Amino acid sequence: MDTAKHQATWQREARRLRFSDLDWEERFRSERIEQSQTRVRVMLIVAMLAVAGMGLGDVAANGRQFPEYVSLSLIHRFGLAIPMWMIMLISTGLPGHPRRSSWLYPVGVVVAMWAIVLLKWRHGLMFRDHYVVSNVFADIAGLLLISVFTLPMLFRTTLGMIVVASVGIVGLFALFDYIIPQIKTVLILSSSLAGTGSAVLALAWLREVGERRDFAQREIMAGLNRELGRLNAEKNEFMAAAAHDLRSPLAAVRGLAGQLRLGRMADPDRQAKALSAIDDLSGRMLEVVNNYLGEHALESGTLPVRLEMVDLRKVIGPAAERHGPAAQTKEQQVLAPAGATVWARTDVTLLGQVLDNFLSNALKFSPRGATVELDVFVATDGSRARLMVTDQGPGVPAAEQDQLFRKFGRTSVRPTGGEESHGIGLAVTKRLAEAMGGAVGCDSPVNAVGTGATFWVELPAN
Repeated sequence: MDTAKHQATWQREARRLRFSDLDWEERFRSERIEQSQTRVRVMLIVAMLAVAGMGLGDVAANGRQFPEYVSLSLIHRFGLAIPMWMIMLISTGLPGHPRRSSWLYPVGVVVAMWAIVLLKWRHGLMFRDHYVVSNVFADIAGLLLISVFTLPMLFRTTLGMIVVASVGIVGLFALFDYIIPQIKTVLILSSSLAGTGSAVLALAWLREVGERRDFAQREIMAGLNRELGRLNAEKNEFMAAAAHDLRSPLAAVRGLAGQLRLGRMADPDRQAKALSAIDDLSGRMLEVVNNYLGEHALESGTLPVRLEMVDLRKVIGPAAERHGPAAQTKEQQVLAPAGATVWARTDVTLLGQVLDNFLSNALKFSPRGATVELDVFVATDGSRARLMVTDQGPGVPAAEQDQLFRKFGRTSVRPTGGEESHGIGLAVTKRLAEAMGGAVGCDSPVNAVGTGATFWVELPAN
């Protein structure tokens, strides 16, 4: 549905000849000019050669009989039209051309049109040409069509150019009327220019709409390809991280199990320690697997969320008990609060996974003999409930706090007992909290290193 709405949006913007995304609009204009560079240069060179050829033709045909007209023709062609085309040609190779071309191209075309009118007027005056209006119209229409479909001018620029050129042409004829009554000349030329201009504008609009649609489709496909590349790279990193995080505990479990199987641990105390280590290692592996499965479910949109009103203290107690054995290996303790009931709208299973990640991190980064505390309170307005896990570790540097809840984000702080930190648990925690309508965060004193950190999840209380 979002894709269909997005497609309808850019198609509507294409018809309106402006993208709401300013970056898209800027790239469209620059790309349009860059792709037309060769075509524009060829057109300008051909135009200069044609103008020069016509000027030399005037010299050969009328040089002796009408020297005044030929002089005027050469001035217009070699002093006005050709220098203008040359400026436009040189401009295509200079820095800043895309921005400069937005006004240089239409100005050049307008000047060329006015030069044609002046020449045709002088020609008609000298040769008593009663078809001067038709001749002017034919030359102007030809130049207009070639310019509009060769030069990369936007529709709005083309509209302004045609209006300015037409007003100037009609004004010149009104000033230089000499054969037929002025009003008739103006009406004939005005109607001719209006009809041709409207047709050219319609074609220019259709062309730009098509170009904008093609550009939008290319941009969308490029965005999808970038996203696909990102997901593929993320998948590879995901698999590599999972293999790395599971390899060490699996090897340790296999080694301990092998020693038990071969009877190399006859002493009951050694057996108990080995079994405790296996239990701890399997718990770590289960945590890793749960995080990766949770991330996959979140990415694919298949994570089931069952919201209900829950007493948070009934979730805190079991979570503290689950992490009791892990805490004992480093002589740590996990304290759960006792007190009044605190209700929140949440998913018990997902909240349990959030707490498991918070507690696991707190135990990893707290020193031996530390205490990890859980607490919960309700906002003063009663709308939100916050559940907090506070450790006694080194805290999180201020410059690194924005990396905490990013996928594979790691900080300079290292676990105190050599534990693995796979960099996905807190990212999953953030996504899980958002799926339940909540939020997560970390409070760590900025200038107080070694004072610990408080990780919290905030949930709707009603």
